[in-house]
Amino acid sequence: MTSFRYEVMRSALIMIVAGIAAGRLLDIPVSNTCIAYILLALLFLAALLRRWERVASVTLMGALIVLGVFLIRNSDNSQASSLSYVEKIAAEMGEKRKMLTSKYVEQGLSGDTYDIVAAMTLGEKKGISKEVRKVFSASGGAHILALSGMHLGILFMILTFLLPTKRWPKISVLTELLAIWAFVFLIGFQPSLLRAAVMLTIYSIAKMLSRNTRSMDVLAFTAALLLVVSPQWLFDVGFQMSFAAVTGILVLYGPIFRFLTYREKEAEQPSLLAVCCWTFYDGIVGLVVISLTAQLGVAPLVAYYFGNFPTYFILTNFIVTPAAFLIIILAIGLLMGIPLLTPLTMVVQGMHASLLWIKNLPYSNLEVRLSVWQTLLVYVIIISLCSLVYLCIRKTDRFLRAMPL
Repeated sequence: MTSFRYEVMRSALIMIVAGIAAGRLLDIPVSNTCIAYILLALLFLAALLRRWERVASVTLMGALIVLGVFLIRNSDNSQASSLSYVEKIAAEMGEKRKMLTSKYVEQGLSGDTYDIVAAMTLGEKKGISKEVRKVFSASGGAHILALSGMHLGILFMILTFLLPTKRWPKISVLTELLAIWAFVFLIGFQPSLLRAAVMLTIYSIAKMLSRNTRSMDVLAFTAALLLVVSPQWLFDVGFQMSFAAVTGILVLYGPIFRFLTYREKEAEQPSLLAVCCWTFYDGIVGLVVISLTAQLGVAPLVAYYFGNFPTYFILTNFIVTPAAFLIIILAIGLLMGIPLLTPLTMVVQGMHASLLWIKNLPYSNLEVRLSVWQTLLVYVIIISLCSLVYLCIRKTDRFLRAMPL
């Protein structure tokens, strides 16, 4: 029964997405009122047929498709009425961001360093020059300039380190969540930040209540919730790439990492040198695998929307990931009045110089343009190859010992 419930949860997301896409792309000659009546009729029919589980499930899936159509068509009509309220909040948060960016200027940040720090911490990307954008894009580091789940995760880690999580765990978790959502409000409800904030909230509350959660089910629930609130996000590039990257990580990272880092338990206690070597090895493998799995998830979308593919993305992530962690910590300290201008400038300029060097490497960026159908075909090929590899190695001794039961 539990596995059935999880399958329905994931299938529900697919049906809602299909309905939203159909409502936007197809000209359905039916009024919104009629669609609402069809939705209610299907839900009522699914309730009547609850004794026949399969028939009720099919009926409910059809209702979810109709729900997606209704959501996207209704949001197109009601968008204008709610625009003034949204603009008011955005204007207020914009003033708060200007106040914080002015503190950067007062502390001495200027030029490209200021633009990069403002983009990575406050989402202010308007001032970034074309040259800087080209360097980050060609080297595969453009994602570091757009606030995403990685930035929110770093902020969450900092809060976890600073707050007394062991002494007052529930108060600390609530404080972390309030700070995370305050940051999301400040930046302006970007889809990638909302996805990360909702997932962190669900995980934190489940942990506080001692409940088990499955990552893919949390991701599916998050996507469905955001699409119900704002169906237009399905066609947002940031929304698509954020969920594609996280899906690739959640599906592929665990098995690949455990397979590559598995080692037999030693009879004797390993030496300190061996522990340090294995820890370093695990860290390197983890960063490579997470970069590779995230890139597998977003590569077709990058080729479709931007027409290029950065070939040295793994090397780039070795640079930008620790640099982002340092930049966010130093920037927070700078906003608090701590004189950290020199180390912050050194880290930003060092990251920029490293990415410029990667950009100038031979074949650092390949021009690849895909159509919609070619993009879908590439995803089918990726899924097929991953399934084939899994089928080939799942019965090997190393795989059986590395994978948890």
